[in-house]
Amino acid sequence: MKRFAGIFTPLVSPIQPSGEPDLASLRQLVSVQTHAGIHGFWAMGTSSEFAAFTASERAAMTAAIVDAAPGQPVIANISDASTRLAIQHARAAASAGAQAVAATAPYYFPHSQDEVLSHFRSLRDAVDLPLFVYNIPQTVRVRVELPTLFELMREGTVVGMKDSQNDLEYMRQVSMRAAEMGNDFALFAGTRYLIDAAILVGASGAIPSIANAFPRLCVEAFDRAVSGDFSGSAAVCVRLAALENVASLVVSGSRNAAVLGLVKAVLSGDSVIDSAALTAPLRDVTTAEVEEIRQRVSALAGVAVS
Repeated sequence: MKRFAGIFTPLVSPIQPSGEPDLASLRQLVSVQTHAGIHGFWAMGTSSEFAAFTASERAAMTAAIVDAAPGQPVIANISDASTRLAIQHARAAASAGAQAVAATAPYYFPHSQDEVLSHFRSLRDAVDLPLFVYNIPQTVRVRVELPTLFELMREGTVVGMKDSQNDLEYMRQVSMRAAEMGNDFALFAGTRYLIDAAILVGASGAIPSIANAFPRLCVEAFDRAVSGDFSGSAAVCVRLAALENVASLVVSGSRNAAVLGLVKAVLSGDSVIDSAALTAPLRDVTTAEVEEIRQRVSALAGVAVS
Protein backbone atom coordinates (compact mmCIF):
# COMPACT_ATOMS: atom_id res chain seq x y z
CA MET A 1 0.00 0.00 0.00
CA LYS A 2 1.13 3.56 -0.70
CA ARG A 3 2.79 5.39 2.20
CA PHE A 4 0.05 8.01 2.34
CA ALA A 5 -3.03 5.81 2.20
CA GLY A 6 -5.45 4.09 4.56
CA ILE A 7 -6.84 5.34 7.84
CA PHE A 8 -4.88 8.22 9.35
CA THR A 9 -6.09 9.21 12.80
CA PRO A 10 -6.49 12.96 13.36
CA LEU A 11 -5.26 12.75 16.92
CA VAL A 12 -7.04 14.57 19.72
CA SER A 13 -4.93 16.57 22.17
CA PRO A 14 -5.08 15.40 25.79
CA ILE A 15 -4.61 18.37 28.11
CA GLN A 16 -3.63 18.97 31.71
CA PRO A 17 -5.81 20.92 34.19
CA SER A 18 -3.77 24.01 33.26
CA GLY A 19 -4.83 23.63 29.63
CA GLU A 20 -1.31 22.74 28.53
CA PRO A 21 -0.67 19.58 26.48
CA ASP A 22 -0.47 16.25 28.29
CA LEU A 23 2.37 14.71 26.28
CA ALA A 24 2.43 11.45 28.25
CA SER A 25 -1.23 10.78 27.45
CA LEU A 26 -0.64 11.75 23.83
CA ARG A 27 2.18 9.23 23.49
CA GLN A 28 0.01 6.53 25.03
CA LEU A 29 -2.81 7.35 22.60
CA VAL A 30 -0.39 7.00 19.67
CA SER A 31 0.80 3.64 20.97
CA VAL A 32 -2.77 2.33 21.30
CA GLN A 33 -3.58 3.52 17.80
CA THR A 34 -0.51 1.85 16.33
CA HIS A 35 -1.37 -1.46 17.93
CA ALA A 36 -4.90 -1.15 16.55
CA GLY A 37 -3.54 -1.14 13.00
CA ILE A 38 -3.89 2.53 12.06
CA HIS A 39 -1.91 3.37 8.91
CA GLY A 40 -0.65 6.81 9.95
CA PHE A 41 -1.37 10.02 11.84
CA TRP A 42 -2.69 13.48 11.08
CA ALA A 43 -1.07 15.68 13.70
CA MET A 44 -2.37 19.01 15.01
CA GLY A 45 -5.54 19.10 12.94
CA THR A 46 -9.03 20.26 13.85
CA SER A 47 -9.60 17.30 16.18
CA SER A 48 -6.45 18.32 18.05
CA GLU A 49 -7.89 21.79 18.79
CA PHE A 50 -4.65 23.08 17.23
CA ALA A 51 -5.69 26.73 17.11
CA ALA A 52 -5.84 26.79 20.93
CA PHE A 53 -2.12 26.03 21.36
CA THR A 54 1.01 28.13 21.10
CA ALA A 55 3.56 27.52 18.38
CA SER A 56 5.93 25.85 20.83
CA GLU A 57 3.16 23.59 22.15
CA ARG A 58 2.21 22.57 18.62
CA ALA A 59 5.83 21.74 17.87
CA ALA A 60 6.19 19.74 21.09
CA MET A 61 3.06 17.70 20.36
CA THR A 62 4.18 16.97 16.80
CA ALA A 63 7.56 15.81 18.10
CA ALA A 64 5.87 13.59 20.72
CA ILE A 65 3.69 11.97 18.04
CA VAL A 66 6.63 11.30 15.74
CA ASP A 67 8.66 9.90 18.64
CA ALA A 68 5.83 7.58 19.72
CA ALA A 69 5.19 6.32 16.18
CA PRO A 70 8.50 5.13 14.74
CA GLY A 71 8.05 4.02 11.16
CA GLN A 72 4.54 5.46 10.90
CA PRO A 73 3.85 8.34 8.50
CA VAL A 74 2.92 11.56 10.28
CA ILE A 75 1.36 14.46 8.38
CA ALA A 76 1.56 17.64 10.47
CA ASN A 77 -0.96 20.42 10.02
CA ILE A 78 0.87 23.76 9.84
CA SER A 79 -2.12 26.04 9.25
CA ASP A 80 -2.19 29.61 10.50
CA ALA A 81 -3.50 33.04 9.56
CA SER A 82 -0.58 34.01 7.31
CA THR A 83 2.04 32.46 5.09
CA ARG A 84 4.87 33.58 7.37
CA LEU A 85 3.34 31.90 10.43
CA ALA A 86 2.55 28.71 8.52
CA ILE A 87 6.16 28.53 7.33
CA GLN A 88 7.33 28.75 10.94
CA HIS A 89 5.09 25.80 11.87
CA ALA A 90 6.32 23.91 8.79
CA ARG A 91 9.95 24.30 9.79
CA ALA A 92 9.16 23.16 13.32
CA ALA A 93 7.30 20.12 11.97
CA ALA A 94 10.25 19.26 9.74
CA SER A 95 12.62 19.53 12.71
CA ALA A 96 10.28 17.24 14.69
CA GLY A 97 10.58 14.58 11.99
CA ALA A 98 7.15 14.78 10.33
CA GLN A 99 7.05 13.01 6.96
CA ALA A 100 4.75 15.62 5.39
CA VAL A 101 2.95 18.86 6.19
CA ALA A 102 -0.55 20.12 5.42
CA ALA A 103 -2.13 23.54 5.35
CA THR A 104 -5.49 25.18 4.96
CA ALA A 105 -5.91 28.44 3.15
CA PRO A 106 -4.91 31.15 5.66
CA TYR A 107 -7.89 31.96 7.84
CA TYR A 108 -9.67 35.13 8.98
CA PHE A 109 -9.44 37.10 5.70
CA PRO A 110 -11.54 35.69 2.81
CA HIS A 111 -8.56 35.21 0.51
CA SER A 112 -8.79 35.10 -3.29
CA GLN A 113 -7.73 32.01 -5.20
CA ASP A 114 -4.58 33.70 -6.52
CA GLU A 115 -3.62 34.41 -2.88
CA VAL A 116 -4.27 30.76 -2.05
CA LEU A 117 -1.99 29.70 -4.92
CA SER A 118 0.74 32.03 -3.70
CA HIS A 119 0.38 30.67 -0.15
CA PHE A 120 0.91 27.04 -1.11
CA ARG A 121 3.76 27.81 -3.48
CA SER A 122 5.54 29.76 -0.76
CA LEU A 123 5.11 26.91 1.72
CA ARG A 124 6.52 24.38 -0.74
CA ASP A 125 9.51 26.62 -1.52
CA ALA A 126 10.26 27.13 2.18
CA VAL A 127 10.22 23.52 3.42
CA ASP A 128 11.40 20.42 1.58
CA LEU A 129 8.60 18.11 2.67
CA PRO A 130 5.59 16.74 0.78
CA LEU A 131 2.76 19.27 1.06
CA PHE A 132 -0.94 18.48 1.45
CA VAL A 133 -3.91 20.78 0.97
CA TYR A 134 -6.26 20.79 3.96
CA ASN A 135 -9.60 21.86 2.48
CA ILE A 136 -12.03 22.78 5.25
CA PRO A 137 -13.90 25.92 4.18
CA GLN A 138 -16.50 25.58 6.92
CA THR A 139 -13.86 26.70 9.43
CA VAL A 140 -11.42 28.86 7.43
CA ARG A 141 -13.96 30.66 5.17
CA VAL A 142 -12.08 29.89 1.94
CA ARG A 143 -12.54 26.85 -0.25
CA VAL A 144 -9.65 25.63 -2.39
CA GLU A 145 -11.49 25.65 -5.69
CA LEU A 146 -10.91 22.87 -8.21
CA PRO A 147 -8.97 24.98 -10.77
CA THR A 148 -6.66 26.14 -7.98
CA LEU A 149 -6.10 22.61 -6.75
CA PHE A 150 -5.56 21.27 -10.28
CA GLU A 151 -2.89 23.91 -10.93
CA LEU A 152 -1.10 23.01 -7.68
CA MET A 153 -1.27 19.34 -8.67
CA ARG A 154 -0.04 20.03 -12.23
CA GLU A 155 3.02 21.94 -11.08
CA GLY A 156 3.86 19.43 -8.35
CA THR A 157 3.40 21.88 -5.48
CA VAL A 158 1.13 19.50 -3.57
CA VAL A 159 1.09 15.71 -3.35
CA GLY A 160 -2.22 15.17 -1.62
CA MET A 161 -5.29 16.58 0.04
CA LYS A 162 -7.57 16.13 3.00
CA ASP A 163 -11.02 17.28 1.91
CA SER A 164 -13.34 17.83 4.87
CA GLN A 165 -16.37 19.13 2.98
CA ASN A 166 -18.08 15.72 2.65
CA ASP A 167 -18.60 16.73 -0.98
CA LEU A 168 -18.33 13.48 -2.92
CA GLU A 169 -18.71 15.20 -6.31
CA TYR A 170 -15.71 17.41 -5.51
CA MET A 171 -13.68 14.36 -4.48
CA ARG A 172 -14.67 12.49 -7.63
CA GLN A 173 -13.47 15.42 -9.73
CA VAL A 174 -10.12 15.37 -7.91
CA SER A 175 -9.62 11.61 -8.31
CA MET A 176 -10.54 11.81 -12.01
CA ARG A 177 -8.09 14.64 -12.65
CA ALA A 178 -5.32 12.82 -10.77
CA ALA A 179 -5.91 9.76 -12.97
CA GLU A 180 -5.81 11.91 -16.12
CA MET A 181 -2.50 13.41 -15.00
CA GLY A 182 -1.07 10.00 -14.12
CA ASN A 183 -0.58 11.61 -10.73
CA ASP A 184 -0.07 9.45 -7.63
CA PHE A 185 -2.14 11.93 -5.64
CA ALA A 186 -3.00 11.01 -2.02
CA LEU A 187 -6.65 11.99 -1.62
CA PHE A 188 -8.10 11.65 1.88
CA ALA A 189 -11.65 12.24 3.01
CA GLY A 190 -11.91 14.21 6.23
CA THR A 191 -15.05 12.34 7.16
CA ARG A 192 -16.28 10.64 10.29
CA TYR A 193 -18.10 7.67 8.76
CA LEU A 194 -18.21 8.00 4.96
CA ILE A 195 -15.16 5.78 4.61
CA ASP A 196 -16.81 3.41 2.13
CA ALA A 197 -18.14 6.28 -0.01
CA ALA A 198 -14.72 7.95 -0.07
CA ILE A 199 -13.03 4.82 -1.40
CA LEU A 200 -15.80 4.38 -3.98
CA VAL A 201 -15.14 7.84 -5.48
CA GLY A 202 -11.39 7.24 -5.65
CA ALA A 203 -9.94 8.36 -2.33
CA SER A 204 -6.70 6.90 -1.00
CA GLY A 205 -8.08 6.78 2.52
CA ALA A 206 -9.87 8.69 5.24
CA ILE A 207 -9.00 10.81 8.26
CA PRO A 208 -11.98 10.26 10.60
CA SER A 209 -12.05 11.84 14.07
CA ILE A 210 -13.98 8.83 15.39
CA ALA A 211 -10.83 6.74 14.75
CA ASN A 212 -9.38 8.14 17.97
CA ALA A 213 -11.89 6.07 19.94
CA PHE A 214 -12.61 3.24 17.48
CA PRO A 215 -9.54 2.68 15.31
CA ARG A 216 -10.20 -0.99 14.59
CA LEU A 217 -13.66 -0.29 13.21
CA CYS A 218 -12.30 2.45 10.94
CA VAL A 219 -9.54 0.18 9.66
CA GLU A 220 -12.08 -2.59 9.06
CA ALA A 221 -14.31 -0.22 7.07
CA PHE A 222 -11.33 0.78 4.92
CA ASP A 223 -10.05 -2.77 4.41
CA ARG A 224 -13.48 -4.02 3.37
CA ALA A 225 -13.96 -1.14 0.93
CA VAL A 226 -10.59 -1.53 -0.81
CA SER A 227 -11.21 -5.28 -1.14
CA GLY A 228 -14.51 -4.57 -2.89
CA ASP A 229 -16.76 -5.57 0.01
CA PHE A 230 -18.75 -2.36 -0.01
CA SER A 231 -21.78 -3.85 1.72
CA GLY A 232 -19.58 -5.02 4.59
CA SER A 233 -17.82 -1.65 4.75
CA ALA A 234 -21.18 0.15 4.75
CA ALA A 235 -22.33 -1.96 7.70
CA VAL A 236 -19.25 -0.94 9.68
CA CYS A 237 -19.77 2.73 8.76
CA VAL A 238 -23.37 2.49 10.00
CA ARG A 239 -21.99 1.29 13.34
CA LEU A 240 -19.58 4.22 13.41
CA ALA A 241 -22.43 6.63 12.68
CA ALA A 242 -24.47 5.17 15.54
CA LEU A 243 -21.50 5.53 17.88
CA GLU A 244 -20.96 9.14 16.93
CA ASN A 245 -24.64 9.91 17.37
CA VAL A 246 -24.07 9.32 21.07
CA ALA A 247 -22.64 12.85 21.03
CA SER A 248 -26.26 14.06 20.98
CA LEU A 249 -26.30 13.28 24.72
CA VAL A 250 -24.22 16.45 25.18
CA VAL A 251 -27.02 18.99 25.37
CA SER A 252 -25.15 22.30 25.36
CA GLY A 253 -22.07 23.72 23.74
CA SER A 254 -21.06 23.43 20.08
CA ARG A 255 -21.30 20.36 17.87
CA ASN A 256 -17.50 20.26 17.67
CA ALA A 257 -17.27 20.23 21.47
CA ALA A 258 -19.83 17.44 21.67
CA VAL A 259 -17.99 15.19 19.20
CA LEU A 260 -14.57 15.85 20.72
CA GLY A 261 -16.07 15.39 24.18
CA LEU A 262 -17.48 12.02 23.13
CA VAL A 263 -14.10 10.84 21.82
CA LYS A 264 -12.20 12.05 24.86
CA ALA A 265 -14.80 10.58 27.24
CA VAL A 266 -14.31 7.15 25.66
CA LEU A 267 -10.52 7.45 25.72
CA SER A 268 -10.33 8.69 29.30
CA GLY A 269 -12.79 6.04 30.46
CA ASP A 270 -10.54 3.37 28.96
CA SER A 271 -7.49 4.98 30.65
CA VAL A 272 -5.85 5.83 27.34
CA ILE A 273 -5.72 9.52 28.27
CA ASP A 274 -5.98 11.06 31.72
CA SER A 275 -8.72 13.61 31.11
CA ALA A 276 -11.66 14.32 28.79
CA ALA A 277 -11.12 18.09 29.14
CA LEU A 278 -11.31 20.36 26.10
CA THR A 279 -9.52 23.65 25.48
CA ALA A 280 -11.52 26.68 26.62
CA PRO A 281 -13.97 27.95 25.60
CA LEU A 282 -15.10 24.60 24.18
CA ARG A 283 -17.56 23.19 26.69
CA ASP A 284 -16.40 20.12 28.63
CA VAL A 285 -18.72 17.16 28.95
CA THR A 286 -20.13 16.82 32.46
CA THR A 287 -19.43 13.89 34.76
CA ALA A 288 -22.99 12.65 34.24
CA GLU A 289 -22.65 12.93 30.46
CA VAL A 290 -19.37 11.03 30.52
CA GLU A 291 -20.99 8.16 32.40
CA GLU A 292 -24.00 8.03 30.07
CA ILE A 293 -21.75 8.23 27.00
CA ARG A 294 -19.69 5.31 28.21
CA GLN A 295 -22.74 3.20 28.96
CA ARG A 296 -24.30 3.93 25.56
CA VAL A 297 -21.04 3.34 23.68
CA SER A 298 -20.43 0.09 25.52
CA ALA A 299 -23.84 -1.17 24.46
CA LEU A 300 -23.28 -0.17 20.83
CA ALA A 301 -19.62 -0.88 20.21
CA GLY A 302 -18.88 -4.39 21.31
CA VAL A 303 -15.22 -3.58 20.70
CA ALA A 304 -12.38 -2.32 22.84
CA VAL A 305 -10.43 0.83 22.02
CA SER A 306 -7.07 -0.94 22.19
